[in-house]
Amino acid sequence: MIIDFRYHIITIVAIFLALSLGILIGANTGKPFHAELQNQMVRIEKTYATIRANQKQLQDSLKAKEKELSIAKKFQSMVLPNLITNSLQEQKIAILRTNNSVDFKHLKVLVDYLEQAGAEITSITTFNQPLKDLDDPLRLELTETLEISAPNDENDFLQEVFTKIFQIITRGEEREKLQLLRDKDLLQLWGNYKGEEVTKFIFFGGSMNAENNHQKEIDAFLFEAARYLKVAVIGVEPGFVSESYMNFYQTKVATTIDNIDTLPGIATLVYALFSGKTGHYGVKDTARKLIPDFKIDY
Repeated sequence: MIIDFRYHIITIVAIFLALSLGILIGANTGKPFHAELQNQMVRIEKTYATIRANQKQLQDSLKAKEKELSIAKKFQSMVLPNLITNSLQEQKIAILRTNNSVDFKHLKVLVDYLEQAGAEITSITTFNQPLKDLDDPLRLELTETLEISAPNDENDFLQEVFTKIFQIITRGEEREKLQLLRDKDLLQLWGNYKGEEVTKFIFFGGSMNAENNHQKEIDAFLFEAARYLKVAVIGVEPGFVSESYMNFYQTKVATTIDNIDTLPGIATLVYALFSGKTGHYGVKDTARKLIPDFKIDY
């Protein structure tokens, strides 16, 4: 890490200010101008030398810490595969990406590790936006396509829609019913949505900005659908999101991880999926522990 150039500018400005002040003081005290100026310059040179020495010490310390961090990350990346390989055999996991403001590449890293652990990721469903305030023709089309009732209450209607979506993902059947939502750019679909019933769900939440924070309009309905269908859910988010969902998630599920973009977060998720151990893990104020008390017997 390089010290900000503004640091040098501020230092130089401070030196000239001190020099000017010294000149004024010397002039007002009646001392010879050149002698006072020379004394001021000596003091300034000593101060600047001290600043440079402290700066170098700080840079050396930062370089040492960066090297230590790099070694720790390399160690984690080498050890993690050995810890998780084959630990999630025969687990069929569906991921609900409840906010598209977080780049998909972060989710792709997670999927790679889960598959390395032996899990089958049956699908990744991304909710591009809330489903509220749909126009009447689309509402009618959804009602007919998803084969749901058409309650007048908006929340009841939305809950039926979300529950039907969740049911299709869970059972791996009737994927064609989701095509309408994809064609209207309400959903992104990845996977085959076919096969045996999903055993675990991961809600991948968190938002990069307030405008895309839809936990009340999307996640709340999905949690209710999960409760109704009696399926297990783990809530996760990257540590870097500006809008955290953890407070809300922790009122809905027994296990959350708030640093899923890191190797410790991924290891915690794999262990939670494997062991069934619950808890709220990560690095944010909402976390109870950094990681579980690992005990791997497989």
